[in-house]
Amino acid sequence: MRVAVIGGGISGFTIIRKLLSHPNFNNDLTIDLFEKDANFVVGAPYGKDTKEAIMNEHAQDLSIFPESPDDFLVWLSENHVEYANNDAFVPREFYGDYLFERLSYLMDSEKVNIHESAIVDCKIDSERDIYRLQADDGQWHEAYQAVFFTIGHPPYADYYHLEGTPQYINSPVPIDETLAHLQPDQSIGIIGTGLSALDVVKYLLKQHNWTHPIRLYTDGNTPFKTVKFSRYQGQIQQSFSDEWIDSHRNQDGFISLEVMVETFLNDLKANDIDIQRLLELYGTGSISEIRSAIAHPDISLEKLRRYIVMMTIYLPDLYNALTPLDRDLYKQKYERVFNHFRSQIPVESLAFILENLDQGRLEIVTSLKSIITEDDSYQLETENGESYHADYLINCTGFQFDIQKALAFDPLIKNLYQRDMLTPYYRGGAMVTWPDCQVVASRGLMPNMYLLGHWISKIHYGNNNIHLCIKQAERVAESFIAQYGNDE
Repeated sequence: MRVAVIGGGISGFTIIRKLLSHPNFNNDLTIDLFEKDANFVVGAPYGKDTKEAIMNEHAQDLSIFPESPDDFLVWLSENHVEYANNDAFVPREFYGDYLFERLSYLMDSEKVNIHESAIVDCKIDSERDIYRLQADDGQWHEAYQAVFFTIGHPPYADYYHLEGTPQYINSPVPIDETLAHLQPDQSIGIIGTGLSALDVVKYLLKQHNWTHPIRLYTDGNTPFKTVKFSRYQGQIQQSFSDEWIDSHRNQDGFISLEVMVETFLNDLKANDIDIQRLLELYGTGSISEIRSAIAHPDISLEKLRRYIVMMTIYLPDLYNALTPLDRDLYKQKYERVFNHFRSQIPVESLAFILENLDQGRLEIVTSLKSIITEDDSYQLETENGESYHADYLINCTGFQFDIQKALAFDPLIKNLYQRDMLTPYYRGGAMVTWPDCQVVASRGLMPNMYLLGHWISKIHYGNNNIHLCIKQAERVAESFIAQYGNDE
């Protein structure tokens, strides 16, 4: 059997590791790995870049081996001792080096063939259930009995239709290459206020003494989430587990949202976390809230963060245990608040933001309404009638999960969609089964064709977390190999 893995990031290498180590693996199974940019193991998120781009998790939480939770700290002590402490926020490229050192040995296996090319098309022979793959050099590779698409993230969203205008940067990654040409006398605007936007701000403000303040633009009224401090070290009651999920399913396999919320609130009460108080103090992400949180660290906020980290590994299974109507209710009633407290920002990043706001080197503009393209610059208008000028705009608004809008930017997704081998999911992204992540097309299930990554984040809920990505890749590989072994 020939297997193709498209995408050489952490999910792709986790699948390869599981395939090579699984007891059902045998000598007639070979793996072709396709990765265009030679970022093997590392992938785009953890490639070489500025050290201002940092991980959003504490160093003590980043081992890729559950049986060795201190493995990343050990690696740091051997390679970057200045970061070898539990609560360090480590540069993303250091984490990429760690991943490469721990997993790149898999490329040396005689059962793994490496192709430094991107896959842009895929065909299926329905009579034999085999796949042919076309690389970006035009060559077709065949025939594969199974294909794992671990293709990373969708293209960046272009909400203001600026793609193709001369001084618009649709994706800032890698930051130190993409933004190196910007000059200190130019007026720079950044669309978005998330983690990637803050990484860009830190890089720019440390590169130059800018003539004009750097501006962060958001269409909302408040820019940020909540502050992330050191990890809470006390005991936390966290009731969700695989056993909890299995024991609370009804005869149809679902768990009511009411039961989940009740369990969540009971846990918060047991941990002495007053969620209403936290909402009142930190529920909007305003500058004043951030100042207060940094000046007066709140142990309840630290407890809540620790609790959410502990339950994160179960989020996809909890979410998929809800009925569709309960998922709708969760989205309407709870999702914004939950993600507000889940998506915390490292304190050092926010402290830097406040310092530069106070110095006038940075401005935050809320309620962005529209962007007008001029000859070689941009005019940005707010809902309040304010107007701002920018020579360059840097897009940090997140990913485009509407498949039809992404077709022009991703040839593989376009061809899979055109060949009716990929179905848009009504909540965004692509449709797969859960928990096996088998691709669903209008013709039915695509046999032994799997999709992992951000394209399925509306099903693999909360998967902007490395441990969730690893867990799901292991689960998918184990499911496939178990089937393959049984078929043999």
